[in-house]
Amino acid sequence: MEEKYSLNVETLKYIIEFEKNVPIGEEYSNKKLVELFKSSMYHKPVFDTYIENAINKSIWYAVKRSGKWALVKKGIYSKINE
Repeated sequence: MEEKYSLNVETLKYIIEFEKNVPIGEEYSNKKLVELFKSSMYHKPVFDTYIENAINKSIWYAVKRSGKWALVKKGIYSKINE
């Protein structure tokens, strides 16, 4: 049986793991976070079949849910706390 993956779950797991090594005040663009996610173990090939900006939206949602990032300006996030 084929394993099912949720893009939102995998991006949240990725952001939570990623932010452990990010110093407070470090800034990342959504585009950079997407690139890093795509090269991580959390990215699954099936995600590449989703609509064009699905990963971008999912990264935004994961950053928002983690509670450890602030929006600096559109598409740029800064780590705010541990």
